[in-house]
Amino acid sequence: MPQSLLQTVTRLCQLCLLVPLLACQSLQAGDLLIDVEGKQDQANLYLALVPADQQDWQPRLRELQGTETPLRLSDLPPGRYAVQVFQDSNGNGQLDLSPRGIPLEPMGFSGNPSLFGGKPTPQDSLFEHGTTDTLISVRLHPPRKKKEHLAPAAPRNGDR
Repeated sequence: MPQSLLQTVTRLCQLCLLVPLLACQSLQAGDLLIDVEGKQDQANLYLALVPADQQDWQPRLRELQGTETPLRLSDLPPGRYAVQVFQDSNGNGQLDLSPRGIPLEPMGFSGNPSLFGGKPTPQDSLFEHGTTDTLISVRLHPPRKKKEHLAPAAPRNGDR
């Protein structure tokens, strides 16, 4: 019996030490505000947040959707992060891609890297978030328009 009492007291002491630690960490967490440029209509914006040292965009730490900017992630602990945003133009809740993997809806990344070489890594899109609120800007790139094939011009009178 005394041993179980000792274990209970030990667990309570551990909890007493853990609660202030967690409270201090949340006091040091600021909000992340994401201003989105290049919105094409009032369709939902979807945001994914990942650690910047991660190799790809999965798994996500947090996800958010909304139509008003700036988008806000509350109580984000300090660290190095990357953000990916897309606008769901057709309302299906996912980023639509062509068969070749090219986005068919507006999308952008923190740091606004060039998309010429393909989808950037989180490392290419990193930003630092401190203990206070951080404002970043993400520029949405419109989807590429399909090239229209022009019909050959009909010969004009007098042309041979």
